[in-house]
Amino acid sequence: MRLILGHLAVAGTLVFACCGPQPGDERTQEFKAQFARVRSARAELVAAREALDRARAGTRGAAPDAGALRKAQAAFEAAYTRDQKLLAAFLNVALNERSDSPQTREALALYTESAVENARYFLGRAGDGRRALEVLEAAERCYRALGLPIPADLATTLTQARRFRATPPAPSPKAASRPTPHSRR
Repeated sequence: MRLILGHLAVAGTLVFACCGPQPGDERTQEFKAQFARVRSARAELVAAREALDRARAGTRGAAPDAGALRKAQAAFEAAYTRDQKLLAAFLNVALNERSDSPQTREALALYTESAVENARYFLGRAGDGRRALEVLEAAERCYRALGLPIPADLATTLTQARRFRATPPAPSPKAASRPTPHSRR
């Protein structure tokens, strides 16, 4: 079975091994260290997002400082990229080799959180139901492949994205007021 993690642009083959590494061995320690890097990157992303929000808000109603805003945006983008790369690398190994580990489940939850957040952006600001569905369905496939229940946030956002995609865009007011060639007759 091929498993593709959508917005992380990562693919792996899901393999369930009956006899994984024993706790305490070198591979287990590296696995835990890699997960610690994932958690650290996520903490940095959260801090960068908060700093960006503060920079956008400005100070006491004043307009945001353009230089500070650019710096905060660049820091956020760097933190986001690092978070996604570490998470993708970790999940490729974790889903294949240690699908039952608590670290894998937590990393999958982080991945799902990002997928839901990105999908909501695609739906709300970009109006792109196709891209929203891509990231959500990739996360959903992970849960299905592991035989896990789909988290409520993911299921709800998937339903919204599917409805969004199924609803034809509303005609613009100009287009609606123009007579069509058939209505002139």
